[in-house]
Amino acid sequence: MKRKNLLAALAAIVMITAMPAAMVSASSTASGTVRVGTYLNVRSAGNTGAPVIGKLYNGAQITILDTVNGWDKISYGGKTAWISGLYVTSSQAQIAVDAAKSQLGVAYRYGGATPYQALDCSGLTMYAYEKAGISLPHSSAAQATRGWQVSRNDLRPGDLLFFDTDGGSVNVTHCGIYIGNDTFISAQSGAGKVKEATLSSSYWSKAFVTARRIVG
Repeated sequence: MKRKNLLAALAAIVMITAMPAAMVSASSTASGTVRVGTYLNVRSAGNTGAPVIGKLYNGAQITILDTVNGWDKISYGGKTAWISGLYVTSSQAQIAVDAAKSQLGVAYRYGGATPYQALDCSGLTMYAYEKAGISLPHSSAAQATRGWQVSRNDLRPGDLLFFDTDGGSVNVTHCGIYIGNDTFISAQSGAGKVKEATLSSSYWSKAFVTARRIVG
C-alpha cells in the first residue's frame, strides 16, 4: 500500500513540474521585422541546405514561434517554416535601438541616467530598453545577467554587448547595444559622449566578454 502511495505521489510531481514547461513553450512567441537588402529565403528547415519554399522582403512583419541555433521558426503559407535570425529584429529590440540612436552625441557622465543630458554606458542601455517597456538595472555587470547569452556570430540589433575595459577578459566594466553591421552604440568615457563603434576593431574585439539577448 505504501509503495502504491509513493508511486502516485511521484506521478503527481512529474505532472506538476511538466506543466510550466509546456506553458512557457506555448507563450514564447515574439513579433519581428525582416531587415534585409533584397529578400530573405524561407526554408523548410533551419539550415542553409534545406529547400527554399518562399521569400520575405524587407519590412515584412512576422511572428517568431521559436529560435534554434540562430534560425527563427515561423508560420508561412499555413505551414511551419524557417528563416535566418540574422535578418530579423524583434519589435521591442528595434524600439531600443532607435532609442539608443536618439542619444548619439549626448555627454558621458559616470552614473549618468538622464536622456539628452548625460549618460554612462549602463544608463544608456537602461534608457533604451525602458523605452521598449523593459526594466534593466543601472549596472553593466548586472545587465550582463539578464536575458540569455548569444554568440558574436548570431548577433542581432538590440543585443547588449559587454566588455572588460580594464585590460582583463572576464570582468564586465562596459556595455553597449548592437545596431547591426558590426556596429554598436555606447556611452564612452574616453570619447566623453555617446557614439558608435566597430565591434571588430582591435580594441573592442579584445575587450569583448559576452553578448546577451534581452528580447526576441
